[in-house]
Amino acid sequence: MSFAKGPRVVIWLLTSKCNLACHHCYTARFPQERELDEEQALTLVESMADSGVRHIGFSGGEVFLREDALRIIKRAFKLGMSTSVVTNGSLLTEEIVKELHDSQVLTFLSIDGAHKETHERIRGSGTWSFVTAAAEKLQKFSAKFYTIMAVSRLNYTEVSGYLSLAQEMGASAGCLIPVMPAGRASKKLILPPDDMVTVLQSADETAKELHFPVSLWCTPFAKLVVKSNSVFSNFCRLSNSEVDLDPEGNVLLCDVIDIRLSNIREKSILEAWREQERNSLTKSLTNPKLAEPCLDCPLRNKCRGGCFARAQLIAGDILAPDPLCPRIAGLI
Repeated sequence: MSFAKGPRVVIWLLTSKCNLACHHCYTARFPQERELDEEQALTLVESMADSGVRHIGFSGGEVFLREDALRIIKRAFKLGMSTSVVTNGSLLTEEIVKELHDSQVLTFLSIDGAHKETHERIRGSGTWSFVTAAAEKLQKFSAKFYTIMAVSRLNYTEVSGYLSLAQEMGASAGCLIPVMPAGRASKKLILPPDDMVTVLQSADETAKELHFPVSLWCTPFAKLVVKSNSVFSNFCRLSNSEVDLDPEGNVLLCDVIDIRLSNIREKSILEAWREQERNSLTKSLTNPKLAEPCLDCPLRNKCRGGCFARAQLIAGDILAPDPLCPRIAGLI
């Protein structure tokens, strides 16, 4: 089957409901009253398949608080799409883990520190026991999983220990993402550029030492610091192939900022993607007018100014260069 040009990846905040109250949660800003119901969600999955979507990344909130979550995931699998899911691990029974394995789901397990005390300071009392138990279940059923750590002032010194723990738990890789000042997260949690350099250096050194893959999210400038072939960094500055959906079905410019471009209740996923592509702000961000020091940066053609969402949230200017970048901060 051939497809017209359209989205290939959908990042879908399936629900904002959660059984935790993590300090850094950006989805706490979404109301829960108008989330897509099961029929709407399944219809949307079928529309994605018809439009050529190849991967759906499910997130929350806690995805498995939706009792239909597995049915939605399994429908995507049966329609030939790969899937991933971000979870805090609290609801991962052996039955659910087996279903995840059978549907070839890549699970991202949230672990926010190398130690119980740090993790529970961020996520709440008792959360360490169920996340470690979740890792054991995933390993028992040979379900592929990565760990993901939201890096902030509360835990950034534990990056090396966290990556060692992820490897010991049986994860295929460890992921790191800087906390954004959205939802419940305050600016007090946000790392300054010099501490971000420390994080990148620690990830680089630990990846080389352990021969363990590390994935850096939302840090398009990372390769200015890291050199290890085991460390990978994504370049998002608005991928032409991706759509970000909130729990209500709004197409967002990015899932951490409330700039709505379309809504799949009113349009098909393909029509919503086309509306995203035509948007003037989308075009400005995809092909930004760079100034120094971005203009002569070796990463300029991939990074293109870095994370626009962070520029909006921290600098108040969506077209500004990434305020977390060490080159912008004059550190390198």
